[in-house]
Amino acid sequence: MKDKATKNGVKKPIFKKWWFWVIVVVILAAIFGNTGTKDSVEDGAKDTISSAEQHTEEKQNESTTKDDISFVVTNVPNDVTGNWRIASIAENIEMQDYALDYYKEYFKSDDEIHAIVNFNYKTTTKISVMGNLLDVSVYEYVDKEEHDAKLRFSGMLLKEYHVNKDTGEIEEIQ
Repeated sequence: MKDKATKNGVKKPIFKKWWFWVIVVVILAAIFGNTGTKDSVEDGAKDTISSAEQHTEEKQNESTTKDDISFVVTNVPNDVTGNWRIASIAENIEMQDYALDYYKEYFKSDDEIHAIVNFNYKTTTKISVMGNLLDVSVYEYVDKEEHDAKLRFSGMLLKEYHVNKDTGEIEEIQ
């Protein structure tokens, strides 16, 4: 049986083979696809720098230090509402004393609910807005709750406070 590439024992020239033309087209597409004006390259670089500056600025807004306590606020995994935020700390502080400052710094909307996990005290503090008050509820920490919205605030309620947003007055509820 004769080879398909041969006809009467003569091989086809390389430019008559289908795979040769596929390679040529790919090479040409790569060459012409990468050519662009100097301006478009510079614009792309400017966009990249601008994006990096914006990301850095957002990062600085999300992570600040107050009284040498650093909060890094992130979205909550598996949050179906889109309104939950979480921060983790390992400090000897009572969050009700920091709730108003935290609210002013990190809440972008009164619809948000923030959880602050304190690994030193093994507690999770919930801060939410109720009209002119911040509801500050301190729960017993549940292992790995910072990784799943379904586990959030499932520990035993330990204490609850209301903080007046105007005066900063703290009232213990429970």
